[in-house]
Amino acid sequence: LKDNRFQNTSTTAPLSLCLERGVEEFDLADDTVLCPPERNVLSDFYDSAKGAEWTDGSLWQDEYASYCNWKGVTCDEMSCVTKLNLTNNGLSGRLSESI
Repeated sequence: LKDNRFQNTSTTAPLSLCLERGVEEFDLADDTVLCPPERNVLSDFYDSAKGAEWTDGSLWQDEYASYCNWKGVTCDEMSCVTKLNLTNNGLSGRLSESI
C-alpha cells in the first residue's frame, strides 16, 4: 500500500477491503491502522445479529463512515468503543465468536 491515499493518514480503508480475506496479496484485515479491529468486530456483530433486518442500522456497513458514527455506537476520544446501545432495534441471531 505504499504511496496510496491511506499511507500516513488517519483515514481507514473501505470496510469491504478490511473484511476481504480471500486474496492473500491484498489482505488488510490484520492492518490495525487501516482496518481498526473494533470496526471489524462490530461488522461481525452486525452480520450475526441480522443487521440488515434492524429497525435502524444507520451507517452500519457504510464503506467510509467511522464506526464511531454508526447508530448506537459510542466511542471515546481515542476511537475506542465505550458503549453499544441498540435497544428496540430488532436484533436477532447469535453473537459472533469475535465478540
